[in-house]
Amino acid sequence: MPWHVPEEYAQYLRHVSGQTVIMGRRSWEIFGADLTTTHNLVVSNSSQVKGARAVPSLAQALTRAAETERTIFIAGGASIYAQALERDWVDEMYLSTIHGDYTGDSFFPMWNAADWEAVRREAHARFDFVVWRRRRP
Repeated sequence: MPWHVPEEYAQYLRHVSGQTVIMGRRSWEIFGADLTTTHNLVVSNSSQVKGARAVPSLAQALTRAAETERTIFIAGGASIYAQALERDWVDEMYLSTIHGDYTGDSFFPMWNAADWEAVRREAHARFDFVVWRRRRP
């Protein structure tokens, strides 16, 4: 990521601690070493992922995660986020908006704010944090 906001990352780690985290292989390679207190499922074509359980698809990861008593967090990357949102597999989003302008080649997918309700907002010096809950009919 082109930014470094330690207080935002620490908040993320507090949220996922003790829970189930699903992410793609590249995200795991970047962040996995910090996820020692979570049950980790990595979507990967490889059957071996050091420190985590590898699963071949997001659907299978969600099935395995549902077998636990833990809250499930989907933690990237961009294609994993997109799949989860497109297939309506997300009930809540914990989104941080980092202050500043950054360049990059991966982005959080577009989503329709009208389909979601902000249920918690926190303003911080270098980022804003919002919990969004999907509006269900």
